[in-house]
Amino acid sequence: METLGLDCLVHLDSIMIYQKVDYLQVFSGFCSNRRYEIKSTPTDEPILYAVQDNGFWSRAFKPKYNMTIRVMNAAKTDLMIVSRAKQHDCCEGPKLDVFVPPENKIAWIRYHYGCWRDHMEINDPKGALMYKVVPSRKNNKFKVEDSNQKVVGKILKKNAGFFQEKFTEADNFEVQFKDENIGTKALLLATVFFIDALYHERYGWNPTWIRNCP
Repeated sequence: METLGLDCLVHLDSIMIYQKVDYLQVFSGFCSNRRYEIKSTPTDEPILYAVQDNGFWSRAFKPKYNMTIRVMNAAKTDLMIVSRAKQHDCCEGPKLDVFVPPENKIAWIRYHYGCWRDHMEINDPKGALMYKVVPSRKNNKFKVEDSNQKVVGKILKKNAGFFQEKFTEADNFEVQFKDENIGTKALLLATVFFIDALYHERYGWNPTWIRNCP
């Protein structure tokens, strides 16, 4: 699996993802493109940046998972692209493609609705299951397991403080890695953006859309 430019993740056992506060949305109700900083620790300088790349119509009138996220370094070189899959069957749930580097598809992530518990699956380009992401909504944790049910990481939503939690949609996350593979780390980072869109952005996920799609 190619992970050009993501070598900064090699020796890390966790990363922090901070979404920038969108003051335009706070004061006007209109959202701008989401922006994130990825850090190795809360006090360090960002090691990566992520920016949503969608037009106004897509942001304002389409589901929040209808997105393209560009992950880049400090020189603004694109290292990874996370985008809604072009071929998408609504009845099977939202789906994102992951490209590392931007022209090379390494996996896709799909949301699966379940009567008992929903989850996400990460598959390789041929469709083979790589990882399963299982949420625990009660405490905002997501466990990531490989195809052998071995835990390879965890994704946690972190409290961002009263103002940010109450008046904005900007969310902070921590990813804990239990697998040293860079490709796994890249996919868990991509999954964070999907989780943010599905679970934490306003109108991000609508269960009736999946149940009652034509």
